[in-house]
Amino acid sequence: MNQEQKQTDITTGKQIRHLRTQSGMTQEELAGKLNVTRQALSNWERDVNEPDLHMLKKICFLFGVHMDDFATEVITKMETHEKKEKQQLNKYDMAIGLFYGVGIFLGIGIFFVGGFMSMSGAGWGAFLFGGGCFSLVFGLTCHAVITLKRNDK
Repeated sequence: MNQEQKQTDITTGKQIRHLRTQSGMTQEELAGKLNVTRQALSNWERDVNEPDLHMLKKICFLFGVHMDDFATEVITKMETHEKKEKQQLNKYDMAIGLFYGVGIFLGIGIFFVGGFMSMSGAGWGAFLFGGGCFSLVFGLTCHAVITLKRNDK
């Protein structure tokens, strides 16, 4: 097995397990120092899932390891994944915000058009209530539909 192939066999979990066992810590001890459950740490070590970049920095600090020395390819993969995840969240969140804005705009329109058409105090109040309800229902409905349709969860 050449050096390049050994490099690609390194995983975040193997690195964490190596650092933990090298320092003579149990999973419970390390989990306590990181403020996570032992099960979460076990999942990281078994490569079921990976810690986020902030937690990885905390692990490196705890063991006195530079991030550069901690499997560079693993870190690059995690940064790429986190950047992609943030972009997806922003796309959906922007759509939700847009629909809330449209709902509010239409609700204000209902208020003014209805109020001017009735030109009475009771009419203004009724259309204020109606416009507000429309804005809320429209925004919440769009929020629910987008949340159900989003594919990044």
